[in-house]
Amino acid sequence: MSARDKTECRVSPWFLLSLGVVFAAGLAVLAFSLYEVQVVGSAEFNKQSENQSVRRMLVPGARGRILDRRGRVLAGNRPSYCIECYINELQQRGGWSNTVNAVDAALDRLAAVVKLPRQKTRAAIERHVRQELAVPMEVYHDIDLDALSRFAESFRDFPAFSESVKFERTYPLGCAAHLVGSVKWDRPEFAVSAEGDESTPHFYAKENRGRFGLERRYDSYLVGASGERLILVDARGYRHGSWNGRKAEPGPDLRLTVDADLQKVLEGELAGSVGAGVVLDPRDGAVLAMASSPSFDANEFVPSITAEAYARLDGDPLKPLLNRAMSEYYAPGSTFKPITAMAALAAHVDPTSEYDCTGKFVLGEWHLRCSSRWGHGPISMRRALEKSCNTYFCNLGHEIGIEAIDEAARMFGLGAKTGIDLDGEKPGTVPDEEWKIRNKRGERWYPGDTCQTSIGQGMLQVTPLQMAVVAAAFANGGKVYRPYLKARDASDGAPAPVRTIGFSRAAFELVRMGMKDVVDKGTGYRIRTRPEGGRWYPLNASCAGKTGTAEVGVGANRRKNTWIIAFAPFENPTVAVAMVIENGESGGLTTAPKVHNLLASVFGEGPPHEGSAVNAGEAND
Repeated sequence: MSARDKTECRVSPWFLLSLGVVFAAGLAVLAFSLYEVQVVGSAEFNKQSENQSVRRMLVPGARGRILDRRGRVLAGNRPSYCIECYINELQQRGGWSNTVNAVDAALDRLAAVVKLPRQKTRAAIERHVRQELAVPMEVYHDIDLDALSRFAESFRDFPAFSESVKFERTYPLGCAAHLVGSVKWDRPEFAVSAEGDESTPHFYAKENRGRFGLERRYDSYLVGASGERLILVDARGYRHGSWNGRKAEPGPDLRLTVDADLQKVLEGELAGSVGAGVVLDPRDGAVLAMASSPSFDANEFVPSITAEAYARLDGDPLKPLLNRAMSEYYAPGSTFKPITAMAALAAHVDPTSEYDCTGKFVLGEWHLRCSSRWGHGPISMRRALEKSCNTYFCNLGHEIGIEAIDEAARMFGLGAKTGIDLDGEKPGTVPDEEWKIRNKRGERWYPGDTCQTSIGQGMLQVTPLQMAVVAAAFANGGKVYRPYLKARDASDGAPAPVRTIGFSRAAFELVRMGMKDVVDKGTGYRIRTRPEGGRWYPLNASCAGKTGTAEVGVGANRRKNTWIIAFAPFENPTVAVAMVIENGESGGLTTAPKVHNLLASVFGEGPPHEGSAVNAGEAND
C-alpha cells in the first residue's frame, strides 16, 4: 500500500472524540432511565402491586351512647356474639361451585351442633364468594351464650369457623323510645384521606346507623371512626393473611336534657291512654320529658325487627310508632283562650268589662253552648279564664277579629315548627281567610270561624310540643325558646330566646293570674290537689294552668280530646307542661289528675287536708 493510501485511511481524532461523546451520552441516558425505573419508580410499582394483592376492609368503631341529663344510659352497647367462616379454609379444586358446596355442607353440620336454624342460605354463600371472598362470612349473628358454648365445645371439628364479638345497640331503661329512636345495620361512612378525597374501601363491615329519632338526627355525631384491616389475597381472591391497620375509635356520648325519672313518670301517666305530653324548662327551652302513647320497645328493632313485628306495629290502628307529641295535630280547645285574651288586651279591650253569659252564644243562625248550661252571668276576663267561659271568648274573638287572634298565636309560635332537634315535627295550622280559601275549595271566611278559633276549635291545629312552648312563654313572661334535646356545654352559654312577645307586662300578669285562678278554684283544681280517701293532697308548689276540651268528629265518631297546659312554681317557674289525652271526658277530670301526679314527682305533695278541694270548682273543661 502506498503512503498516500495509508494517509487517506487514517481516522480523524475529532471523529473519535465525537463518537466517544455520543456513546457517553447514551450510557448516561440509559443509566438515568434505569434509575427512574428501579429507584424512583419502584415505590409506585410496589404500590400498584400491593393494590393488586392487598385489600382494605373498614372495621366500625363502637357507637356513642345516649345519656340522660344525669348520665343514665338511654341507649348503649352490648356484646353481640357471632360466628364467622373463613372461606379459604374450605377452598376446593374444580371451581367456585365446589367451594360453595363445601361451605353449604359445613353450615348444615354447624347448625346441628349449635341447635339454631341457619342464618345463611346457599344463595347468600354464592353472593359472598363472588363479591367478598377475601373477608370472613358471618354465618350467625347475635347468638345466645348457650349456642356459643355448644360451638366452643366442638370448635376443633370446625377449623374454618371462629367466634367474633360485635357491638349491638341496647336500650336498658326501656323509655323515651320515640325520642331516642333506633338503629339499623348499614354501611359505614367511608374514611377520608389526608388530601380530603373519599377513600373507598374494597370491603366494609356493616355498623349501627340511625333509623329514626335522635339515633338518626345525631347519627354522624354518634358513629365511631372506622378503623381498617388489611387482607392479603392471591390471584383468585382467596385470603392468605391479614393484619390491622388504622385503629377504630368509639363515637362520643350524646348527653340529653331529658330526665329519665321524669320521663318514666310521664310515660306512666299516659299508659293505657292515647295521647302525648311534653315537659319543658321555661327558662331556656330544654326538654325535660317528651312522650307519646301508645309507645313501643326500641329493643324490638335490635338487631333488626322481624317482618311480623313491624307489620304488627305499623298496622296497629293506635299508631304506636307515631310521635304524637310533635307529629300529630290537635285542636287545642280552651287551652288557647289565654292567647285570645292576650290578643284582646293588645287590642285595648278593657279586661274588667263584663259580658253576660247566658249559657249560649248566638251569632245569626250559628250558636255555641258554654260549659255552664245555665250560664255564668256577668263575667269579666280573669273570671272567664277561671271558669273557661265559651260565650265570653266567642264574643271577645268576634269583637277583635281573626287578624288579631292569628297575630298573637304566631307570636307564641303556633303555625310553625318549633325547631326542635328531632326529625318529623309538624307545623300545625293557624287559619285565616286566605288559608281557608286555599284549603277549603274556595270557601270564604265566616264570623263563626273566628269565634271557633277564639276558643281553640274549628280549623286551628297544634301539636303538644307547641302548646308546651306556649305554657313556657306564659311561665317566663313572654320569651319563646326553641326546644332542644342535646345538652349544651358550659362553653355554649345560655340559649337566647327566638323572640320576646311584644305584649305588655301588665297583660301577661293579668292572664297569668287568671291561669292561677284556674288551678286554685276553677276548672283545673285537680292539677293542684289529688283526692284520696276523703282527703285532698295538694302540690308542694304553687302553679297555674288551663284546661281544655276539644270536640272532634261527627255523629258516631264524635269524641273529645282533653288538654292541660300548666307551669310551676308560679312565682319562679322551672317546669312547663302540655298534655293531651284523646277520647277523654274533660281536661279537668281526665287530664288534670295526670298532670298533678307529674308535677308531684318534681315538687312533692304537702300535708293532706279534709273536705272539698275548692268551693265552686268546675272540672268539665
